[in-house]
Amino acid sequence: MQVDALRSQQKLRLKAVAESAASAQVLRNRIQQDLDARILEVEGLTLRLDILTKVGELFRALLDRLVLDHVRSIERVVSDGLRTIFYDQDLAFEAEVSQRYNKIAIDFVIRQDNERVPVRGHPLESFGGGPASIASLILRVIAILRLKRWPFLALDETLAAVSDDYVDQTGLFLRKLAESTGLSILLVTHKQAFLDHASIAYRGTTVIDDDGSRHLKLQREIHA
Repeated sequence: MQVDALRSQQKLRLKAVAESAASAQVLRNRIQQDLDARILEVEGLTLRLDILTKVGELFRALLDRLVLDHVRSIERVVSDGLRTIFYDQDLAFEAEVSQRYNKIAIDFVIRQDNERVPVRGHPLESFGGGPASIASLILRVIAILRLKRWPFLALDETLAAVSDDYVDQTGLFLRKLAESTGLSILLVTHKQAFLDHASIAYRGTTVIDDDGSRHLKLQREIHA
């Protein structure tokens, strides 16, 4: 009787061990399957990350190329404007493109190809207010047109630094610029030569009344 009971207990224990082993095997298989799935997922994500990194580098290179193309185009436009107005100085507008804090930075300079001493430097520091004012004006016009802003530009003594020798050329340039771009330009100035090229001009004079008070009188002048 005792032998039979012992054998029965052993069978139960063996059965329990076998069931535990089977359960452990099933659990192991599940864990292995889950591990294999995670490995495949990691490999897929790694491949995707590598592709996205390369795509990002490509987009960055294309964006840099696009920026450079726009910059070169702006250089040509501003240079043409400077040479139109300052016809005897052989000026050229240039941009220095660099990377700062992972962003594209652009510094503008003006170059003068003089046979004796070529000059290249910051527009205002090296060439004075005249060329710097014209370059700034053209850049603002480009920004208005490319950003499709309202086609209106107000210049309050903006061109005061332009020498009298170039005022006539500047006035003609502004008129042709307005006609070719459809941009309305309002210029406040003390220089008569600008009025000679305006489509519509108002001359302002100060009037002193009998009581000593003053007010501004505007008289419209129309130029062909």
